Amino acid sequence: MTTARVIRYADLEAKPWRNGLGMTRTIQSVQDGAGWALSIATIERQAEFSVIPDTQRVQLAIEPVQLVIDGDEVGLGHGEQVRFSGEQRVKGASTAASSRVLNLIYPVGARKLELTAVRSSGELPKATMAAVVLSGSLDAAGSILGPLDTVLLPAGADVQGFTGMGLLAVVHEVG
Repeated sequence: MTTARVIRYADLEAKPWRNGLGMTRTIQSVQDGAGWALSIATIERQAEFSVIPDTQRVQLAIEPVQLVIDGDEVGLGHGEQVRFSGEQRVKGASTAASSRVLNLIYPVGARKLELTAVRSSGELPKATMAAVVLSGSLDAAGSILGPLDTVLLPAGADVQGFTGMGLLAVVHEVG
């Protein structure tokens, strides 16, 4: 079995969004072979999100953000999320000078993935594929993760040895 992989936020390179209107740091890309993508985007001004056909998107606010999805306003506080189709028209704006959001993107028709906020390592689902520390810390089998650090887990990995408190964003399979 492949081992868990720790990704430090400080090591992630900031790159422009597909449409050039914001910046993102890629944690996991579809090209990595997992069939899903996870990134941290920075929103500094009102900007339209890139349209990504044939995908489902889940966005979780690291800092508060205001979204408009097909004309409907959606405000997200720290740790809150919203799901939308990659074809939908979405605009985002920070509620401060800058906001960061965690983006999960996966193909329509693939296994259904969730992005869930949990308060302790004891709440990690058995099917955890990734955990991003939003606040606090996580000891992932001897690797200490701080805010915005991530651990990527292979299928069937055991999270029983993980310890920590704070707010964790968890990617996991459902059903």
